[in-house]
Amino acid sequence: MIPDEQTNCVYFSELLLERFPGLAQKVTGYLLEAGVTVRWIPGTRDIWCRDYMPIQVAKDRFVQFVYRPDYLFNDEYKDTITPPEVIRAVIPAGNTCEQSEIILDGGNVVRWSDKVIMTDKILKGLRGGQRAVRRQEIRELLELKELVVIPKEPYELYGHADGIVRFVDGVRVVVNDYSEVDPGYRERLLAALCRGGMEPAEIPYRPQETKGAGQSAFGVYVNFLQTSNVILVPAFGLPEDAVVVKAFSELFPATPIQPVDCRDLAKEGGVLNCVSWNVLV
Repeated sequence: MIPDEQTNCVYFSELLLERFPGLAQKVTGYLLEAGVTVRWIPGTRDIWCRDYMPIQVAKDRFVQFVYRPDYLFNDEYKDTITPPEVIRAVIPAGNTCEQSEIILDGGNVVRWSDKVIMTDKILKGLRGGQRAVRRQEIRELLELKELVVIPKEPYELYGHADGIVRFVDGVRVVVNDYSEVDPGYRERLLAALCRGGMEPAEIPYRPQETKGAGQSAFGVYVNFLQTSNVILVPAFGLPEDAVVVKAFSELFPATPIQPVDCRDLAKEGGVLNCVSWNVLV
C-alpha cells in the first residue's frame, strides 16, 4: 500500500470548483505552495471522489472496488453515481487497475503500508466463514499483512473509517474522542484498535446534529488530508481547532500543519479527506 504520508499528487472533482470555489482555491493554494501536484477529475457526478476512485496499492498498481453505496439506494440518487469510464480515464498510462467485485467505498479504507483499517460494514450480510473469506480477499487484493476491522459508528450514515481513525505511523493512530458522545462505542472502538496492535491517540470530536436525510461532518477533525509535504486539517470555528492543530504538530512534527475552514463543506456530509484522492506519481 502507498500510505498517505508518501503521496505527492492530489486529485479533486471539477465539481468542487463549481460548488465550493473559495474552499477549492484555498486548498489547492496550500497544496501547490507545499510543492504538491494538483489535478482535476472531469465528468464526476459528486464531489466525494475519495469514495469512487481506486485504491493505490503500489506506484503502478491500483484496485477498483464497486461503488454502490447503500445510502444512495433509490432512484432519487442514481444520477449521483460517477460512471466507471470517468474513473478509468484518470488512471495514468502504464498503470494497472484491477477490478474487484467487492462493494466498498474508498472512505472506508484507512491505509498504511502493510495494513488497513475498515469498519465492520465491509462484513455486512456475511456470516461465519464468509467473513473470513472476505477478509482474506481484501488482504490479498491490497497486499496487506493485517486488516483491522473496527465497529461502525452507531447511527452514522456512511460507515466510513476515515471519519473515525487515521494512521500516524505503523502503530499509532489518531481517533475521535467519543468519551462524551458515546462512551460505550468508545470502549468497543479502542478495544478493536488495541487488538489490531494500534496505539490510539484521541483528539477532540464535536459532531453537530442535523435534520433531514443528510449527515453533517462538522467537528470531524480526523478527516484531514495528508500528503508528503503538508497536512490540511479541517477547522470549524471552535476552540478545539487550536487544540487539534497543536496535537497534530506534536504527532506529525516533520510535516507542516495547515488548518482549513470547512464549516460550509461539512454541512454536505464530509470534509477534506472525503473530497480528495491523493496518490504517489
